Amino acid sequence: MKKKINKYDIGLIAAIIIINVFLIIFSGREVVKSNNKIAYIYSNNQLVREYVFTEDVKDEVTIETDTGYNILHIEDGQIWIHDASCPDKICIYQGKISRNGEMITCLPNGLFIKIVDENDESEIDFIAD
Repeated sequence: MKKKINKYDIGLIAAIIIINVFLIIFSGREVVKSNNKIAYIYSNNQLVREYVFTEDVKDEVTIETDTGYNILHIEDGQIWIHDASCPDKICIYQGKISRNGEMITCLPNGLFIKIVDENDESEIDFIAD
């Protein structure tokens, strides 16, 4: 026995389509906003470089100081230290960073990397008691 589509089925289908259209529109806006992440690279408290994370950014940079060097790798919206001259190599083991507020530091070489999301509207970095 064949079932016919009634007016309630048509209303349900229309509601699902409308909800999907809204989701596509608003998720598209979030994708545009998410491309405003910037990696600030400091050496001895001086800003030496900054990278805006986009799909096509792929780079390998060597930052040299009086105490040594760090080789940074930037790819797929992430940044990490590939190699360093410091004795303990803790900066290499800190891994890849890509989210707002994440940091990598190399104290022996005086290197500091911080990710900042320009769309993040929160003003609080941390709370201390």
